[in-house]
This record gives sequence, structure tokens and C-alpha cells, in this order.
Amino acid sequence: MALIILKQAMIMLLLNAVGIIAFRCGIVDKVGGRQFSNFILEIVTPVLVVNAYAEVEYESRLVVNLLWTFLLAAVSYMISIAAVHLLIRRKESGETAIERFSAIYSNCGFMGIPLASALLGTEGVFYASAFLTVFFCFAWTHGIMLLTGQSDCKALVKKLCSPTMIGIAIGLLLFFCRIRLPELLQTTLDHVAGLNTPMAMVASGISVAQANLFQALRNPRVYYVSAVKLLILPLILGAVFLPLSLIPVEIRTVVLVLAAAPSAAMCTLQCQKHGKNDLYASYIFAVTTILSMGTMPLIVKLFTMIS
Repeated sequence: MALIILKQAMIMLLLNAVGIIAFRCGIVDKVGGRQFSNFILEIVTPVLVVNAYAEVEYESRLVVNLLWTFLLAAVSYMISIAAVHLLIRRKESGETAIERFSAIYSNCGFMGIPLASALLGTEGVFYASAFLTVFFCFAWTHGIMLLTGQSDCKALVKKLCSPTMIGIAIGLLLFFCRIRLPELLQTTLDHVAGLNTPMAMVASGISVAQANLFQALRNPRVYYVSAVKLLILPLILGAVFLPLSLIPVEIRTVVLVLAAAPSAAMCTLQCQKHGKNDLYASYIFAVTTILSMGTMPLIVKLFTMIS
């Protein structure tokens, strides 16, 4: 487990380095970085969600476990939102919204899916896809409203009609109606979905290149947000999950692994799109990614030992 986490974190950092080099060499500028991010958010991410469900064979047992995963993931986000609201207090001069988003939402796709696969094989990936669905539902509604400050019903409806939310609806329809896509279309979706991880990490690297990373490592506030994201919240969720014996332990473990992953690269991408402080978001992303190499094995080992 520790080796898998280390490998994924190193790949993330190397892909970030590609983005940093591209920016430093003048291949991509700040405007290009934002366009890059928009392409990922509006096209690649929705295809990734559709593809996650299109490739899974329908099975009644999996449907029950899928519903458990949906429920547990939703509960974990509600607990996280409430806890972060108390742990990260609003400050006049601070970037509270970015800190809260980074603490609540994890890089569950890139870091979580390989770990879920290591734990349960293809079944683990299926549960990870269910968690990703709930992640996108919360991140594209609560998360975006948190970052932008928009909380009216009109804004919520607009977010529910976003490409990612439409992709979730299509993916669930394909799975529950047992619709198999033509091979040519499925292969195309595979290729586009495969762009998500490298492109998201490169886009984050472009953002990191615009600031001094050493400044992030000297910022005590970044370490506090990292502690909330990587230690405090996973410990709270683990304590909540332990007595839920009705839910299979493998599902509880997968959800905890995904929740304990480092901060989401999506925060940096959304900050770029909405003109927020994407540099600060990239600081938190980079530091939590580095620290997660030690915290994730610790959290998972502790939970599996007790449960």
C-alpha cells in the first residue's frame, strides 16, 4: 500500500513538472493555462464519468454495494463540510473558500482509483467510480458555490446542468439500463478519459510555475489546512465508519481511502476558471500531495487494524 501511494504521488509530481517546464519555456502562458483547464473541466471530466459506468458489467450484488457507496460517500461529504466549517474559520484577509474546498475535496480519481484497485481489484475501481460520482455532485454544486460565493437557486440549477453533471446522468443511465456502447465509441471514450490525469496534473503544474513553491513550504497556514485534510478529517470519518457493520468493510475502506487522498487538483483548475487565487490553491495541492505519502498508509493501516 505504501509503495503504491509513493508511486502515485511521484507520478503526480513529475506530471506537475511537465507543466512547470512548459510555462517556464514559454510554451504555455497564463491565458493558455486557463484554456487548458476549461478543456479538462468541460470535456474530459464528463467523458471520464460516463466511461467509468460504461465499462462495468451489471450485477445485482454490485448494485446493492453501489448504493451503499453512494450513501457512505454522501455522508462523508456532509460530515466533512460541517467539520471543515468549524475547523477552518473565516478570516478577512485569508483565502477561506480555497482552504475549505481543498480540505473537503480530495484528488480521489488519480490517487484513489489505483489504491482501490490494489485493495479490491476491478470491484474496487467500480466503488471508486461511485464515490467519484458523489464527489462530482458535491464539488460541482457546493464546491463551486463555495469558491464563487454564489448561493442562489438559479446558480444551483446552472451547476446541475454542467457538462459533468450531465455526464453523471448519462453514465448511470448506461449502467442501470445495461446499455453497451459500440466498440468504436467505447474506444474513443477510453482515449479521452485517459487524458484526465495527465492533463489535470500538467495544468496544475502550469499554475505552480507562476509562483514560488518554497513560499508555500514556509507558510504555516498551508500545513494547518493539510493537517485538517490528511489527518483530522480521515480520523473523524474512520471513527464514524467503524460501527457501521451493516455496510461491507471493503466499501468503508475504499471510501476512507478516497476521502484521505490529498487535496483535489480541481480546486486549482476551478480557481483558474473563475479568476480566484489559483496559486494558493496549487500550494495546498502540492504540499498535501507530498505529505499524503506518509499520512494515507497510516490512516488505512489504522482503520484496517481496528475494523
